[in-house]
Order: sequence, then C-alpha cells, then structure tokens
Amino acid sequence: MINSTAYYNDFWNEMRGMEVISDSLSNVRESKTNACPLLEESEKKYMAALKKESVVRQLATVVNATKSDSRLWTFDYTGQAEWSDIVNLEGLDTEEDFQRFDIQAHRLSEFIKLGLEFAADQSFAIEDYLIGKMARCFGTSEELAFVNGTGENQPIGILHDAEGAETGVTTENASSISYDEIIKLYLSVDKKYRKHGTWLMNDETALALRTLKDSAGNYLWKDINETIFSKPVQIVDSMPSIGKGQKMIAFGDFSNYWLVQRFPMTIRTLRELFAVRGQVGYLGCEYLDGKLIRKDAVKVLQMAAD
Repeated sequence: MINSTAYYNDFWNEMRGMEVISDSLSNVRESKTNACPLLEESEKKYMAALKKESVVRQLATVVNATKSDSRLWTFDYTGQAEWSDIVNLEGLDTEEDFQRFDIQAHRLSEFIKLGLEFAADQSFAIEDYLIGKMARCFGTSEELAFVNGTGENQPIGILHDAEGAETGVTTENASSISYDEIIKLYLSVDKKYRKHGTWLMNDETALALRTLKDSAGNYLWKDINETIFSKPVQIVDSMPSIGKGQKMIAFGDFSNYWLVQRFPMTIRTLRELFAVRGQVGYLGCEYLDGKLIRKDAVKVLQMAAD
C-alpha cells in the first residue's frame, strides 16, 4: 500500500541510490516515467513547502481532481440569507448557476542531482532536502505559468488575453501610472470581489506605486501594513514590469483562480546515468492545470501601447 511503512522505507531507500526490489514500489510505478508517487505523509510536507514558494498558490483555490474525469463544475450563487418566518422557495439553484470547464493534466518536470555520498548517508535528511529542493524549483515554474500561462501544455494564466482577467484600466501614458488610474482599477472590480481583493505586482511596479501621492500629499501605499486602499499587496516576480502594452498590476479575488492537481507528485531515481560521477539524479513530475473561473473577479491595469 502507498501509505504503508514498507512503502515509505522502500521509497526513501531508493532515493538514497539503493537497488530496491519490492512489490510496494513496482505496483504503483507510473508506466510512462517509471516514477513512484510520494506517499501521503511526504506529499503533505511537499505541498506545505510548495505553498510557501508560490503567492498564487496561497491565494488560489486548490482542487484535487486525481480521481475525476476531464471536467469540473463550478457554482456561482449571488443570493443572500433573509430574515423571515416564511421560507422563500423562489430563486433556488438552477442550471444557470453552474458552469462546466474542461481540465487537462499538464506535466511539469524538474531534474536535480545529489552526490551519492550524501544520498547514502543515513544521517542525511534526504526527505527534507528533496522536498525542499523540489518545492523551490516547482514553485517558481508553477507561478510563472499561473500568471503568464498560454494554455498550451501548461495552465491558462491570470494574464491570458482571452481566458484571463479582464482589463479594468488602460493607462494614458505608456511609461508611468497615475494615482487616479489606481483608483479606477480598484473600483472597476465588483464590490463582491473587492471584499477579498489582493494586489499583485512585481518589485519594479511596487517601487513606482510607493511614490504616488494624492492631491493632499498622502501616499497611496500604506507602509504600516503594506496595503493599497486597505487591501494587501503581494509581490510576484512573474508579473510584467512597466512597459508598453504590459499588464503589470492585477487586483481582485484570486480564489477564483482554480489550481487543479491531477495526480500526486512523482519522483524517479536515475542511478546508472550519473553513477560514474558519484551522483544520483532525481526526475520529479507534477500533473496539474489552472484557470481563472470568473474572469470579472480580477481586473488588470494595462499600460498604453504608445
């Protein structure tokens, strides 16, 4: 069984470069890559480490769809509870409240190497090392796709022209941003999404916004709690910098970005290939998809083209 003590021991012994012949591994190896999935305990550690590496993962809705088919249903209901002695049966859930979208299993791979001397040393915390290393590598690549993904062999990013966030404001100037344009972007988002809104931008854009003031000389950016209009600012390196036509600020409720995990992360050891160098290689693979389910939940500020 994948969550058994025997599987745990066999899996991490193989990661140490040992030759392990065991039904506990052979019965679960992925046919295409000959890799084995992380067992539940290690998977939880990995997901916790991965979340720390990705701002989008912290804000998005993470859906595990390892046993479902190629479609998911979303639900959108804007009603509210009422104070009444009589139950109102009008306006109950209808088919129009549901939306279906297709999901893929895009493969993201990462390769790392480790000296056999370290790997074989029982005092070396190989589980912590591999989980931390994989999380850092995958977290960077994931976030790039969650923001700028094309949908071709990768998730559809938040800034995708057709399937991503809507443009709330286009600047008048191609190289600078005004205080009023930030206000317009904020108010372009429906109040139901503003309530849990977050700002996304990179460091360069953040530096530009920190200097903006209103007519009374008050700074737009509140240093005391790192907010703009009382909404938190998150720095994401994958967001574009200021430039002609660039979408360099996103604001809204990013829980409407669904990150769909299709299969657990798998790792395959590559002993023979690097044995002559005194190393062992590790091929890690993730299978996931992502899409902004409600495009109006997030709006972007786009720089003028000229």
